[in-house]
Amino acid sequence: MKNVDQNTFLDIDLKSLGENYLKIKKKVNRDCIVAATVKSNAYGLGVKKVLPVLTRSKCNHFFVASTDEAVEIRKINKKVEVYILNGLVLDNLNIISKYKLIPVINNLKQLKKIERYQSKFNKKLKIAIHFDTGMSRLGLDKNETANLIKNKSKLIKNSDLVLIMSHLACADDPKNKKNQTQLKEFDKIRIYFPNCLHSISNSGGVLLGRKYNLDMVRPGISLYGGNCQIKESKHYKNVVSLKSKLIQTREINKGDTVGYGATFKARKKMKVGTFAIGYGDGFSRLFSNNCKIYLNNKRINLIGRVSMDLVTVDLTDFKTLKQIANKEFEFIGNKNPINTVCESIDTIPYEILTNLGKRYQRRYIS
Repeated sequence: MKNVDQNTFLDIDLKSLGENYLKIKKKVNRDCIVAATVKSNAYGLGVKKVLPVLTRSKCNHFFVASTDEAVEIRKINKKVEVYILNGLVLDNLNIISKYKLIPVINNLKQLKKIERYQSKFNKKLKIAIHFDTGMSRLGLDKNETANLIKNKSKLIKNSDLVLIMSHLACADDPKNKKNQTQLKEFDKIRIYFPNCLHSISNSGGVLLGRKYNLDMVRPGISLYGGNCQIKESKHYKNVVSLKSKLIQTREINKGDTVGYGATFKARKKMKVGTFAIGYGDGFSRLFSNNCKIYLNNKRINLIGRVSMDLVTVDLTDFKTLKQIANKEFEFIGNKNPINTVCESIDTIPYEILTNLGKRYQRRYIS
């Protein structure tokens, strides 16, 4: 969407994105494939711009959530491998065949469905299988896993099994014993599937050490500069910056209030600035009276409630209009990284990124 007002900007540093991918490659074993998770429109940053950057960095395996997302990837690139994490949820399997997509099979019902389809139409399709080792969300449960291992030759007759995978529930906490428990459980399963790739690690799993690498890792948030572990030191470059220009300034007197609910009351004469950013743009209402923004090195307090389209800040320390007029104030960026911003409202960088709205003027920096 073109922002003709030219007052709110979402800068996406594609060079840093590519460098983050290469940093991950250096963290894993040389023969480990580094796939990329680009679901939810590449975490809100724009998959049409993100995908070419990653393919130029020799990334050839991509994970998305839905079939719609997978088809979009295929239309951008005809050669890469595209895996659908939510599995085989559609009835029209012709789409899987037409676009050469790889469904991640999450139960035996889905496996039987794709096997019947291939038998009926004399097709050979690639599949992945997800085994639940402790997430209790998607994947074959223990009974289905035992059934598949026992009857593998009967249940997989037509499909080309290219990957088996699981998903770590607590990779954000390196000290959590569940990580080791899940890896051991998956190790027991994968010995029965020696002729395909094995994968268990997301972004957090990459930082748990090389024994979690297996044949493939599937980072997501790390590519986009977000932290994936509790108290994580800085591993990756910042990719996203959110900036805005003032649309109005005013002076208020002691006792005046600002915004809905009058939650901020001036204790002295103040200068207030208004920006065209709000919760309609994914800038959370939880930032009300609870956010810092920056102009150069100067920190500025957000005051009052975040409304749908507007936020207000305290500009009292700026003496002249020239200091602030037509300047881009940083809401998220190098001074105010996404990992710091999310902590102030007790959330995670995933949520901040994927909520960033469509009204921002996106500027891709390559």
